[in-house]
Amino acid sequence: MAGLTRRNFLMGAGALTAAGLAAGAGVPAFAATGDPVEVGALIIGAGYAGAVAALRLSQAGVCTVLLERGRRWPITPAGDTFAEPWTPDGRAAWMSTSFPVPRYAGVLEQLDGNGVFVHNGAGVGGGSLVNNGVTLQPIRAQFEASFGTRLDYDEMNRIWYPRARRLLGAAPIPDDVLASDPYFSARMFKEEATAAGLEAFRPDVLVDWNVVRQELAGKVRASAIAGLGGWGMNSGAKLSVDRTIMPAAERTGKVTVRTLHQVTGLRREGDRYLVECERISETGEVLERPRFSARYVFLAAGSTGTSQLLVKAKGRGTLPRLNDQVGRLWGPGSELETIRVGEPYQPTNGGPAAMSLKDWGNPDGPVTLGSFPSGPSPEGGGISAAVAVVPAPPLGSFSYDAAADSVTLNWPSSDPAVVKLNTAVAGTLNRLNAANPGTRTYHLNAGGTPLSLGGAVLGAVTDSFGQVQGYPNLFVIDSSLIPGTTGAVPPSLTVTALADRCVTAALIRIAGVRSPFAAAHQE
Repeated sequence: MAGLTRRNFLMGAGALTAAGLAAGAGVPAFAATGDPVEVGALIIGAGYAGAVAALRLSQAGVCTVLLERGRRWPITPAGDTFAEPWTPDGRAAWMSTSFPVPRYAGVLEQLDGNGVFVHNGAGVGGGSLVNNGVTLQPIRAQFEASFGTRLDYDEMNRIWYPRARRLLGAAPIPDDVLASDPYFSARMFKEEATAAGLEAFRPDVLVDWNVVRQELAGKVRASAIAGLGGWGMNSGAKLSVDRTIMPAAERTGKVTVRTLHQVTGLRREGDRYLVECERISETGEVLERPRFSARYVFLAAGSTGTSQLLVKAKGRGTLPRLNDQVGRLWGPGSELETIRVGEPYQPTNGGPAAMSLKDWGNPDGPVTLGSFPSGPSPEGGGISAAVAVVPAPPLGSFSYDAAADSVTLNWPSSDPAVVKLNTAVAGTLNRLNAANPGTRTYHLNAGGTPLSLGGAVLGAVTDSFGQVQGYPNLFVIDSSLIPGTTGAVPPSLTVTALADRCVTAALIRIAGVRSPFAAAHQE
């Protein structure tokens, strides 16, 4: 990428002004329902990808509106932002009709499909609010097994993965925290892995370990050390993007975040896109149906959110040029819950996923296991919980029902290639059990996932930089771009890196600079 300079990138400033995107007039206030609000750039979703888009657009001087279906989750001094397992309430579930809590704009959605269910974060922060925060880079072989020739590993390794690490700020558990009582189970997990001849390691995790030290000292509410995090961490230990990337974007004064805005439709009108929404209350009542007219739209609602929006737009005929790859090549990550019993020790709950192991030579497929907090053993005695990540084939798809105007996720859970995922994880667990006499596998669950990937895959639905084929200035920048898996590692680092790459390329198009990497070395 020779010849890329800061001067070349800055040459696009005039084009920003000509496009009506440079800051100055600010973001317009709400118009009445039915009267579209005109904006230059609009982002849908405030998770990993949406936060990156907000930051990069604002750094380039682009006035941006970001729509997020959920609410903000600020950490309070009282340590009571999120619900906790012993006192569940509406904060735990997004508009739940099945979980026994009041209907509310809670932090975790369960999306039920055919053959699978998906857990999604809801709120400013998206999935980073509720996932384990493990950020690992896939090795070349696993990356290329997923992306093929769609994406260059050398480019990602040289530019985008390092930038993503700096943005996220993840770090492995420090020695002193690992040596503390709540992390005894993590230390034992390492010993058992070593006994089985498996490589144990400390993954980078989106945790502020100084806050964990405050938890250990009793200065803030016990969260990470108590094994909490699936509904958020009340201590503030979790480095979710609403506390890292998004504040940096908002400090520029060029990003306006509209919470409790559910996007319901998307259509092309002239050289702009009309985005239809429902502004809702925290209990789900529709208060208003605002519409936004945007020249540039960035889809960052996550794999299920973005895929549903595009599949519905194709089915309704509002984006009729979408190709037949929309809604295809979906996969569940894949993350499986595991429990082993018969351990010679009682569990401790320090988390999340402070210790991991690799079984990448597994004959049925590479497996990564991450230690995970657990409750008491269902049989008494000791217990060890772990989350397994294995490469999943992109065999899932989304289908549109015109009569119901609804989209359904379909996953062939009995397909031999899917069953093989369980076989691989079972093999790793058996290896651990054999090396640690008295232990056995009690539970292996492959029914759900928090790692939804695909549905608007790079190079299939979009071009090689995320612009939707047939629709100029409509960009997919989130986990929908990834064909089912990032190998035997969680996808958060790859999602962040890919979003940065796609938004950078889009900015060059917006600014009229020829090279799609002119901003690649700018921070």
